[in-house]
Amino acid sequence: MADQEDSLRAMQNSFRSQFSMEEVECEDIEASRRTSSVDEDSIYLACTLSRSYNLGDSDLHHTPVIKMGWLDKTPPQGSLIFQKRWVMLDAQYLRYFQNEKEVYSKRIIAILFVTEVLNVGEQKFEVVTRNRTFLFRAENNTVREEWVSVLKETIQQRRSSMEMSLVNFSFTSGQRDSGVSLISKQGYLEMNGLRSKVYVVICADRVFLYGNAEEHSQGVGITYIEMNVGTVKSTDKRSFNLTTFYRTFSFLAESAQQRDQWVEALQDCVSRSLSSDVVAQKIWAVEANQRCADCGAPHPDWASVNLCVVLCKCCAGVHRGLGQSVSKVRSLRMDEKVWTDNLIQALCSTVQTDDVLETLSLVFCGADVNCYTGDPELPSPVSVAQHYGQILQVEFLTHNHNTDLPGSRAGNHTLLEAALPVSHTGYLFKTASSIRPVTECKAKGDFSRRWCSLNQGNFSYYESEKSSSQSGGMKMSDVLCLLVNPPGKHGYAHSFELYHDSGRVYLFGEDSSDKVKGWIKAIAKALVPSAAEDLVCWPFARVGRLSYTEGQSHHSPLLGWFSLGGSRLLLLLHGADRVENIDLRKIKELSMEQGAGAGAVVLVDGGRSLRVEGDRRPDFQGWLSGLQQGSGRGDGPLDQQQLTDTDVPVIVDRCMSYITQHGLKSEGIYRRCGVNSKIAALLFFLRHDARQVRLNEGERQVDDVANVLKRFLREVGEGVFNGHQASLPWLHTTTVSEMSERVSQYQALLHSLPRVNRATLGAVINHLYCVQCFADENQMNMHNLAIVFGPTLFQMDGTDNSAGQVVEDLIQNYQDIFNVDEEQFQRQLDMISHVIKAQKEHTEEGSPSPLTICGVYLERKEEGSELLVQISQEVSAEELVCKVLRRRNIPPQQGDYWSCFLVDNNQEIERPLHYQQQALTIYFSLGKDCHLVVKKNCYMEAILTYIAGRVDVSRNGLIKFCEEKGQRGKGTFSRRLCVLSGLSLRLYKDVKSSQPERECQIHALKVYCGIKRKLQPPSCWGMTVVCEKAVRDIQQWYLCCESKNELIEWLATFMSLQHDGDLWPAASRLDS
Repeated sequence: MADQEDSLRAMQNSFRSQFSMEEVECEDIEASRRTSSVDEDSIYLACTLSRSYNLGDSDLHHTPVIKMGWLDKTPPQGSLIFQKRWVMLDAQYLRYFQNEKEVYSKRIIAILFVTEVLNVGEQKFEVVTRNRTFLFRAENNTVREEWVSVLKETIQQRRSSMEMSLVNFSFTSGQRDSGVSLISKQGYLEMNGLRSKVYVVICADRVFLYGNAEEHSQGVGITYIEMNVGTVKSTDKRSFNLTTFYRTFSFLAESAQQRDQWVEALQDCVSRSLSSDVVAQKIWAVEANQRCADCGAPHPDWASVNLCVVLCKCCAGVHRGLGQSVSKVRSLRMDEKVWTDNLIQALCSTVQTDDVLETLSLVFCGADVNCYTGDPELPSPVSVAQHYGQILQVEFLTHNHNTDLPGSRAGNHTLLEAALPVSHTGYLFKTASSIRPVTECKAKGDFSRRWCSLNQGNFSYYESEKSSSQSGGMKMSDVLCLLVNPPGKHGYAHSFELYHDSGRVYLFGEDSSDKVKGWIKAIAKALVPSAAEDLVCWPFARVGRLSYTEGQSHHSPLLGWFSLGGSRLLLLLHGADRVENIDLRKIKELSMEQGAGAGAVVLVDGGRSLRVEGDRRPDFQGWLSGLQQGSGRGDGPLDQQQLTDTDVPVIVDRCMSYITQHGLKSEGIYRRCGVNSKIAALLFFLRHDARQVRLNEGERQVDDVANVLKRFLREVGEGVFNGHQASLPWLHTTTVSEMSERVSQYQALLHSLPRVNRATLGAVINHLYCVQCFADENQMNMHNLAIVFGPTLFQMDGTDNSAGQVVEDLIQNYQDIFNVDEEQFQRQLDMISHVIKAQKEHTEEGSPSPLTICGVYLERKEEGSELLVQISQEVSAEELVCKVLRRRNIPPQQGDYWSCFLVDNNQEIERPLHYQQQALTIYFSLGKDCHLVVKKNCYMEAILTYIAGRVDVSRNGLIKFCEEKGQRGKGTFSRRLCVLSGLSLRLYKDVKSSQPERECQIHALKVYCGIKRKLQPPSCWGMTVVCEKAVRDIQQWYLCCESKNELIEWLATFMSLQHDGDLWPAASRLDS
């Protein structure tokens, strides 16, 4: 043991002596990509100029666009015939395109080669380079002056930064004295689609195209290609393709050898564009890490994470050949997720800290880092190191032997408790791993029999039980997701999949259900932390960890554990002490966001918005599909539909609510036929996503909606009575002569129904009871309704009269059978009586204004808070509030500012109605996502106080602004100067701007309190301003304040200007 330790130290000392040799400066091209003041443009291409850079430099891909817009430009021949071009300016280039949708420009002009910008005549200006002059024409002189001013400022800033960064550069050689050029290859190539050759330059992580070498030296090119979206492939002896998302560039070299050189150079360029220098720079900051530990090559960009040494590319290949059990090789540039800050410190401390070296020596001598210490509270060396706060030791141990803690990866911003120790062994059948989800059916011939072992967080598989060397394996901490396939999906009856952090998918199968269940149980327990054990104690379909954001914390995704099965989603979020259970059928919204990576899914439930991110994971599409199916299917049975909070299908609830509000007095309701094409179309939309469908009067006919409800109930899987066999006892009950005994049997049968079926039947019978209360007008008494709904609910042809008898009995004995509370039942009868009485009074008065039943909520939208109020066209918002409060016997107190609000269904934004506004007009204008709520206006007292102390009602100041652009996901808020006067609202880009960027007249504005959570506002004090300039010109602006008082002041100014200071009645009806 001692001899081995001495040999190890001697080897390390020899590495140190190599590190002290004279340093040979050789910077990587990728390192040259990041510069603090300037980014690469044509000047580097022209002079083959290389330059140094500092840590923390901005990335080439993130150069912001300074200005863009349409300009007219003369063609290169100098003709005065102008051509319209889309022009973009950033800190490096002035580029113009055929149109705004083009990705690749027609010309690029390097800013450093622009000598001056001149005004020429009306609306025109010239961009002058050393060898060429470009003439542009703007729409007017104001736009021309903006372009000229911005161009001059950009050129000056570029030159200033260049003077600071080019002090030690040589302009003649294009290289630093001891550095390397930014250009890895340049030369002429033939390109498909062009008559002449193009001059191609590979510089850093971009490929530039020039007409010729002279244009290259002049800083004027055709376009450039970002290689982070490119792939390169040889196609013929001398040809190759460069393929991007937007276009394929086909090139032809002079020889096969030249083609190979170009392909290699382009592939290196792609690698550089996808890599990062952050980790490498931190590790290279220690002098001893600037050379390969094996051969001494400078700036090694690979490392062995368990041996804690840095390696060059060649030596890394040798280490890979030794196997993962000896040396785990990772790239400092490409494998950024592997490197945590603590591991970087460990690598940098290997040649400095004796403790880490001692641990390394023990591991080399065969010490087992998973050995049992004898202390049940600290059972492993890792737990001992954690107990004594030895962070570097913990990092070394966890990377050295399969004991990673779930969630310890960088970027997760959380460290969940380690999973429970689980052991399990046995034979399974395995297919070859794949980089894509397994969608096709795998036959038994695709599987190979393997002996599998799960032990101490390690899943390994071998050729047989007697094999000493493993065929493969993985750490459970590297497994992202466990997927349980439905029986019969593959050749083996039962199977499951493991999705690895590397992007690979592993499929295992077995015919024995018990064996597979045992493996799934063991793997699931080894996968999740002990705090999340409830996630795997039920028949789930998939379980794993996902990144998410919640509430206002949108910038730092957290890590959570999720378990999905059917319509249930169980989750353990970061910092939570218990598992949450979400019924996906009852969520308010489920929407998909498309973007970088695999996109994201947004769940809105109970006023909370949860955004789950894809993060380019192969399993995420499966999560999306599972969430969509679990949230409700319109073609499934009742328990698979989208549901309300009372377990009633949303389709049924929407239709019955519409009939209650607009069709109770319609003669022959549910008996008359509608338009078949409209019925089919509406039912299709409701089945697709009922949450997104709002039934508005005028858009839908009452008879169409009534027939949609009947058709859905007749066609829904298994029906309301849960299938034909389950419905027979209901029909047989009609033979009982004694009504009291019949009611008892109905009650017993009702309790035997599944929960959703029971709630749906109760809601339908409750609705039919309301309809028959208006039988004098709609001619639909209990018997008539029973004739219609008997065959509908029992899904029969109507020949059996007992179906109608059952429905009639249910309506007649509704209170007894459904055990309706006496007070609740009386409240419903009072509501119906009130509607009938109000209708009769208006008939006797001969009122020309028709009455409409409006659904209004008290305080908030929830079960039991809705009131049906019958109002006429002349009723104001103040009178509507009075009606609601009188119905609920709520006496207003002094200082109570009860108001009527227009609220969106997610309760994210709301607009208080002015007390004189006609309530019915507002009600008819409700969109599919809005409703009316009567509640106290918590801001009104402060608003009235603020207005009372103001002489001049106007306001201006800086405010954070974002504009609705029809895209899902995060909004971009930036500061604007907001000026609100008696005529208009104006937004300026900054305090120096003379022309407003946005403007809208006060009378065309609608101001809502709050901002959509999906836009991720920087604070909770926001306003949504809807500007209706024309019927088809509706814009949404989002203004975010920094405090509650600031929000109140802006709201007070808006309301005062729109209503001439009349915000609250002097003698309120509420007081009387």
